[in-house]
Amino acid sequence: MKRLAFIVEGDTEIILVEKLILPYLVGLGFNISIHAQTITTNRKQHKKGGVGSYGKYKNEISRTLAQGNVIVTSIIDFFKLPTDFPSYSSDSSKISEIEAAIHLELDNHPDFIPYIQKHELEALMFSEMIGFELVIDSPDSLAEIEQIMTDYPNPEDINNLPQTAPSKRLESIFKYDKTFHGDLIFQIMDIKKMIEKCPRFAFWMERIINKLSE
Repeated sequence: MKRLAFIVEGDTEIILVEKLILPYLVGLGFNISIHAQTITTNRKQHKKGGVGSYGKYKNEISRTLAQGNVIVTSIIDFFKLPTDFPSYSSDSSKISEIEAAIHLELDNHPDFIPYIQKHELEALMFSEMIGFELVIDSPDSLAEIEQIMTDYPNPEDINNLPQTAPSKRLESIFKYDKTFHGDLIFQIMDIKKMIEKCPRFAFWMERIINKLSE
């Protein structure tokens, strides 16, 4: 059976893969090698993390596919997506078109599943309160989080404007640190809640499962 590789932006995405996605897939019976790797943004300086540009993203995907016997997918945010991505649009309703254009650029490789998170990885955190209850002590701040969840039954619809993106909302509510708080929140969350609340994320998981089942 082929291994599964996730090309990601940073450490928080790795936590999502290792603590939530991997156990979920293993629980479904897929006892395969699953790992996440960050995008190389400066090979000479050995820098990794972020997207950088479409070229760097594409190179990471291509290098991994070239290793053979691997299914490759990606987790990158639509928020602040580099404008050099194929079929780029600032309209979040066009995400699927961007993903299709990426796939075409990679010759529609059968073992590649592009995925762009709408709007940010932090959107998934709004699937349930348990993670926020771990890192936030203030009842008023928790009430603000609950109100956002009420306003957006689908967390993926949380706006991507600079001041209202999921991470920016969290920063305005408490001293949110992506690496520290993000890791803690994702480690305690239930992926089934994300699948239940976030349709694009759920469809991505379904595509991965279908590919692994071939």
